This record gives sequence, C-alpha cells and structure tokens, in this order.
Amino acid sequence: MVAVGAGIGGVAGSAIQTWVRRRRLRRFGFTPADLSSREAFFKKWAEIIVQKMPEKISLTRLDSYSWSKPSKYADARAALEKLGLERNPVFVASPQKSVVEFWLSKEDGIFAAILDSPPCGIHTEFVVSYQDGSTVSFENTEECGRRHLQNHDWIHCGTVGPDQLLERASKERQPHHVGQMHLDDCVQAYGRALNESIAWRRRVGFTPAEAKGAYERMHRKRSLLGRLS
Repeated sequence: MVAVGAGIGGVAGSAIQTWVRRRRLRRFGFTPADLSSREAFFKKWAEIIVQKMPEKISLTRLDSYSWSKPSKYADARAALEKLGLERNPVFVASPQKSVVEFWLSKEDGIFAAILDSPPCGIHTEFVVSYQDGSTVSFENTEECGRRHLQNHDWIHCGTVGPDQLLERASKERQPHHVGQMHLDDCVQAYGRALNESIAWRRRVGFTPAEAKGAYERMHRKRSLLGRLS
C-alpha cells in the first residue's frame, strides 16, 4: 500500500514548480486545478493512491528469492534463529512485489516474518493472531503516520531488535489468542490482515494529511541517503 504512494511521490517531487514534471503528473490524472496549490495536490495524490491499490493480494510461495540487502537479511535471520524460531518458506504478495518469509514461534498465538518491501526495505515483524481473526503486528520500522484498521493494527516500534519485538508482542498478547500456529495458519492470518486492511483503506481512502506525511518522510529519507552516499 505504501509502495504505491511512494512511487507517485517519486514522480511528484517538486512537480508543482516545473512544467516538465507537471506534464508527467498529468499522465497520472492530475489536472491544472490539482496543481494549483499544495493542498489540492495532496488531495488528488491521496485519491490516486487508492485508485492504484490492488483489490486483493495473494500470497504465493517462492522457490527462491534474492534479498535486496543480503547482509541485513542475514542479521535478521540470525536474530530470529537465536530466539529459537523456525524458518519457513518465502511468499510474494502479488500483484505487489513485497516478499514475506514466515518464522514459526514456540510462543502460542505468535509468529514472525522477515519482509522485503518498498519503501521500508528489509524489516522484521512479530504478529499476534486472535481467535476472532484479528491481528496485531509489531515491526521495527519508524512511525508511518497513517491510520490502521482496528482489527489489524500495525505498531511501529522504531529501530529495535527482534528480541524487543518478541518481548513487546508477548507482553501485549491477550488470552483469546489462537494457540500454537503452523505455517498455513500464519499465511492465512497474514493474508487476511492484508486484504481486510486493503478493503478498508479502499473504502475510507487516504486523507491529504496522510499523503503529505508519506511524501515528506520519503523526501527526508532520500535526503539522508544522498548525504550518506
């Protein structure tokens, strides 16, 4: 979901100020009125993000996958192995390009995943799954500034290790969790969380403030990468 917004944001940049980029934006559906102010721009951008979202995501198993940052993946994998979790196959979230590798936990109602998805890159999640179908995910990413569906909450814990994510998930787990989970349970719970969240987001849309926040975070990240390169 974020990847769509980031892609449009990459085209947008300082598009309000240059004719060439205005022309590019019109290919996305922007009109001159949409480029008349920042408020109008972000309002239209929020609408386009929803239009570009898939109606449904399918998790399809992959035989192999080349991680975007092998060393970062190796660190995440080593951390989960140290915690005693069991590595399972990798799935791609089609039609998007996000990849999920599931890890089974000995903790009832909890599983983990290493994800490779734009714009967050490689990060780790611990997910608590409940009997009513709801989930809560704790991930080591920065706060996204977007609303989440109440039944499937994603909590951004910042740049912490998987051990801290597991501690957070175990501490906040409620008694009505599903119990010990197998791979099929994890895939089903994760896919349901994604698709119910997509359906909700397509219904409620993005606010201009959410669109603006996503663009500003992306701009800060690119500026930082430029200074480090």
